[in-house]
Amino acid sequence: TLFVYCTIKMKPKTPLISDLVLIGGGHAHVHLLKMCGMNPLRALLEQNGIQVTLISSTVLTPYSGMLPGLLAGHYTRDEIHLDLRKLCSFSGIRFYHAAATGITYDGGDSSESGKGGGWITCSDGRPDVHYNALSIDVGSSPSIPDDVQLTCTDERIHNTCSINDGTIRVTPVKPISTFSARWEQICFRLRKSPRDKYPSTQPFTLVVVGGGAGGIELAFSAQFALQNIMNEMNASDDNIKIVLATKGDCLLRGHNQGVRNIFSRILQERNVEVRYGAEAVGVNPDDSSSAGSGERRRSLKLSSTSTCQPPIYFDECLWCTSAGASPWLSQNTPFDTTEDGFIKVEDTYETVSHPGVFSAGDCCHFTADPRPKAGVFAVRAGPILKDNLIAFLLNQPLTSHEPQKEFLGLISTGNKYAIASRGTQALEGHFLWRLKDEIDRNWMSMYQKLPNMEDMHEDMEDSTDTTAQESSIPPILAGRAKGSEALTAFMEAPMRCGGCGAKVGQRTLTRVLDTVYQRRVLKTEFEGKSSASVQPKKIDPDDAAIVMLPKTGGGAMIQTIDFFRSFISDPFIFGKIAAVHALSDCHAMGAGAQTALALAVVEFAANETMTERTLVDMLSGASDILDEESCELSGGHTCEGAEQALGFAVSGFIEEPSRLLRKRGGKIGDKIVITKAIGTGAIFAADMRAKCHGEYVEEALDSMTTSNVHASRIAMSMIKKGEVEGTGDCGIHCCTDVTGFGLMGHLIEMLVANDDSEEELDSLAASLNLSSIPFLRGAIEASSNDIVSSLHRENFRSRRAVSNHEEVSTSCPVKYPLLFDPQTAGGLLFFVSPDICDNFVNELSRSSGVKCATVV
Repeated sequence: TLFVYCTIKMKPKTPLISDLVLIGGGHAHVHLLKMCGMNPLRALLEQNGIQVTLISSTVLTPYSGMLPGLLAGHYTRDEIHLDLRKLCSFSGIRFYHAAATGITYDGGDSSESGKGGGWITCSDGRPDVHYNALSIDVGSSPSIPDDVQLTCTDERIHNTCSINDGTIRVTPVKPISTFSARWEQICFRLRKSPRDKYPSTQPFTLVVVGGGAGGIELAFSAQFALQNIMNEMNASDDNIKIVLATKGDCLLRGHNQGVRNIFSRILQERNVEVRYGAEAVGVNPDDSSSAGSGERRRSLKLSSTSTCQPPIYFDECLWCTSAGASPWLSQNTPFDTTEDGFIKVEDTYETVSHPGVFSAGDCCHFTADPRPKAGVFAVRAGPILKDNLIAFLLNQPLTSHEPQKEFLGLISTGNKYAIASRGTQALEGHFLWRLKDEIDRNWMSMYQKLPNMEDMHEDMEDSTDTTAQESSIPPILAGRAKGSEALTAFMEAPMRCGGCGAKVGQRTLTRVLDTVYQRRVLKTEFEGKSSASVQPKKIDPDDAAIVMLPKTGGGAMIQTIDFFRSFISDPFIFGKIAAVHALSDCHAMGAGAQTALALAVVEFAANETMTERTLVDMLSGASDILDEESCELSGGHTCEGAEQALGFAVSGFIEEPSRLLRKRGGKIGDKIVITKAIGTGAIFAADMRAKCHGEYVEEALDSMTTSNVHASRIAMSMIKKGEVEGTGDCGIHCCTDVTGFGLMGHLIEMLVANDDSEEELDSLAASLNLSSIPFLRGAIEASSNDIVSSLHRENFRSRRAVSNHEEVSTSCPVKYPLLFDPQTAGGLLFFVSPDICDNFVNELSRSSGVKCATVV
């Protein structure tokens, strides 16, 4: 088999010189992420060969100031989160979705390429990440006792959670992604509970631990939301009880007396019970005596220094105490930290102990003049941090920063009412909530609504490329002179896709192969070679080439090759995808992969160490996939280029060639089964424009890093079982993998393969149920926005084979185009007898290694 991929000529780039790594997606880093995509910083980074990488354990980073509004129902989840992956796509920053767990420091002079800095260990098993300059902005978390049950780690909670599971949970306010998901679960549980489950004599009790501004806002917002739920159920507000527990003898100790008086009044008006002198240090065991219905409840465990008071029972508890540092910062790094584990920094945000390492936000401690842990300081630190990181890498002096001592605090009460606090001043009213809402939305808008990348690309080309000016015919006119299709291709060139979206179109490839074959035939005839043994053979359209081995050993060798340029910024994940994609041809035919030869292209770098690190990342990711299938990476070839690219020549083996699955062999009445959702081409076309939701990209990557080996083995086991039982027709008739030509293109290949075969096979047509085809969420979003892969236009030519094209294109304008979407590391497509289809689909569905099993 033969695959051809196209590339486009790129402008020369400055060789990579140094690595700037950011850990965490805090408020200060968010500013830096966006600025890296804007001139003059973007140009400065490129001109100086600075490669920027963000390492983050989450794809979405929340804005803590809007969290109470989320609880109260004033904001959606998307409205309070910033999409880190989308920001990185916009700015050309590498995004590693992993948690940093340790850091080393090598010292040295960062101006010497590849020296200085140190290494970062991540949680996903990738090779350690090198840095020349480093910034840490991972926030903080509530200081929560070890014995408190932490129960919800899923970022997304679906409506499948148990309602009467008997568990009563304690939820810390951070990380907010976990907290917001858990809050959805609490509300879901309350909505589904019987109306009389929480009478006024035994109300649903929510305890909030923490008497600061954050705890008070959560208490009011939670009360507002829970009472609204009761109103929806036609139940009384009295069925909800809110308790605020604080270790101090007053609330809001850091605010003036006027603010404290206002809140004391509102707490009374809203019937929020406040427990002073209640230092929570844990949770007591279940106590069934606290509930008349016999349901077991828990109570807070108070310290020995707490005042004597009745037990504080609860159904749910939100933990919002003073901030604590992530333990790994003090345990697994060499940096000087406070007793509480916060990184000590100078007034430049550089650590006091290690040059070139910076920190901002709640995870750092400003040694010169400490400030409270508040988002306003992280936001204001962003511009200074940006300037100093670049200054360090360019050997320029750092800039000092003196954060403000007083700031305006706007504390909400859940019902679109807020209290203003600044110095000795206090003010309250609905207008203050509207002011807070406007401030928060405006700040979020700066990082949620990004400039159009295609327009920016054109602007940068206009400002830097003088080639068109020197030419007698401007490129745009030259493109127009070649016709509308050439002009369209020219206009799309700056945003050409990678992966299988960079593949040469099916029609073009067919014409090329036919032309080469005819040339070989004519050449053979001209040279007078008439022997059948020297006659050229057409390249078989199957997924891989088959070489029959000598009869003494038996079996057949399978050979295939794939190669494409990168479409994601993480070389480790790219290596995994490239390996999954290359192995897929063997899986489609039912063979076992044995060896692989790599062809790798790495970006130009000013020194061998950066080249080495990129290769290590790519080949480590690939090796993880190859090793899982006992496929030996036995060698390869490397070179430098403008963009990263990776491919593999894979050799496989099958003992019994008669079992090989081909594209031909389908029978009338067969069911069509697919094993992965489609839409990766559209998703990454949108991602390269920073127009795809980060979670949708993660969903696609999860699919693309899942090998087809499990589906292939299930199919082969059923074929072998059929042979043993002597049933003759095993029911699995043919297979291919869905890749660059899209679902429609590869389906047509399977239908046509029967007609082209020398065997007497059924002449086939197919019927697809569009509503049954699994689509990735990001693909639906991209298609809705008219974003398609650069190969889509070529693939769409096969619409001529669709008998009801006009009808379906009108009735299904979003899903239908995705049938022509080029896939990278797509699933397998089977033609299966209806007699065994249900059993086959059930076997696939039971396998944890198969993404989906759907009859289409």
